[in-house]
Amino acid sequence: MCAVAVRQIKPGSYEQFRKAWYHEPWLPRYEKALVLRNEDSPDQVMTMAFFPGTSEEYEAARDDPATMTAEEHRLHRIAEWEERVLISGVFELVEEVLPPGRP
Repeated sequence: MCAVAVRQIKPGSYEQFRKAWYHEPWLPRYEKALVLRNEDSPDQVMTMAFFPGTSEEYEAARDDPATMTAEEHRLHRIAEWEERVLISGVFELVEEVLPPGRP
């Protein structure tokens, strides 16, 4: 599972956004997260957090009261630096495509 968001942040606020975005505490079972900036529009930021489990396991972890509280606080911190959310969703990996010859 992969939680993805693309946000338009306020001009010049990347460092503040990045600090506000950090998961504190780290969400249980997330194995890593990526933060990407649009090369042509650096105030457009994509974040991706990877959860190794089923949709049901993801929902159960996300619905934990402590996780819900931490996420509510995090989204409140982020709101100060974002202008709008362009895309937000949880995606299930259905296929991994590798170059020929890779296992």
